Amino acid sequence: EFRRVLFRSPTDAHVKFVIYDILGRKVIELVNQQMPAGYQTVIWNTRNQFGSPVAAGIYFYQIQTVGFIKTRKMVLLK
Repeated sequence: EFRRVLFRSPTDAHVKFVIYDILGRKVIELVNQQMPAGYQTVIWNTRNQFGSPVAAGIYFYQIQTVGFIKTRKMVLLK
């Protein structure tokens, strides 16, 4: 199972995209790199940083760039 998140960066920026569980523990860091301006898609294969599948439940994803942080909730159903 895969999850896609679409976001827009108004300028070229270093982007960090991290997924956290309901307790605030980091599950996986999917992006930590320079990205061009415009729409970007991040795909999560619903596995943690060790490659193990995660359980169904509520997760949070956080997008960070210089001067900008956005956190959103997502529900993973299996």
